[in-house]
Amino acid sequence: MEDQQHPLGRYAAVFQALAEARTDPEDWLEWWERHGQEVKALAPPGVFLRLKPRSVIGHGPSFAAHYSQEGACRVLDLLGVAYDRSDRYHRDWQVALEQVHREQAAATAAKVAEFVPVVNALAGRFPRFARFLKANIDEVDQCRPGLDDAALARLEQDLGLRLPGAYRTFLRCVSEVVVGDTLQMTSAHPFVHDSARVALPTQGMLCIGEYWLDADGDQVLFDLREELGPDTADDPPVLYYDHGHPAVRPIANSFTAWIEALPRTLAQ
Repeated sequence: MEDQQHPLGRYAAVFQALAEARTDPEDWLEWWERHGQEVKALAPPGVFLRLKPRSVIGHGPSFAAHYSQEGACRVLDLLGVAYDRSDRYHRDWQVALEQVHREQAAATAAKVAEFVPVVNALAGRFPRFARFLKANIDEVDQCRPGLDDAALARLEQDLGLRLPGAYRTFLRCVSEVVVGDTLQMTSAHPFVHDSARVALPTQGMLCIGEYWLDADGDQVLFDLREELGPDTADDPPVLYYDHGHPAVRPIANSFTAWIEALPRTLAQ
């Protein structure tokens, strides 16, 4: 027997349509947007949480309706309202999920085709970093082919300085590499720190990328303002610029050592 006295009885027809999948998922989300707070005031917490649609991000509206359908059935059982439950939402969600998986697989295949030749170029001089990139290709957002000698010459002319040999080798292999938010070595790098507005502890240093080790916006640099000794000129120490303080500190004895140690940080 239907319990017309229960506060949720006013929504029996809505929940019955959801249980029987006669409501389009998008319409259910719109209805919940308008009436969700009313339902919250009337329903026990457990029932409300089962009715509340899950996020559609990464799943789609059919998943949200499928999840809420369970709550609707519980309410109908409570009210004593008969219904013929449909699996439409579940089937539609599975179809959408399979499409997402196909798209992800295609995107990964495209990344492999584009990035792996660049990674292979890195492997000879920077093997640990190359292995990390290849094993974590889904986390790599950008990995562009290296610069030729003419492009390197133009870059050095624009900067007004000679780049260290190890860094030149890196740029010959890969001109841009971005891994999540942590490492961003892009076409905006390298550049010389210079400001007429504020005093910089990095004034005149060469920024080679953003490296968000401590905070967003921090950078890695070379200090090429003075003549480096013969042991470090070709593969200089890497400095970390903590722009929040601001302060500079050494983080690696050489560029090669920093690159080869990156997998430990990027894997965290």
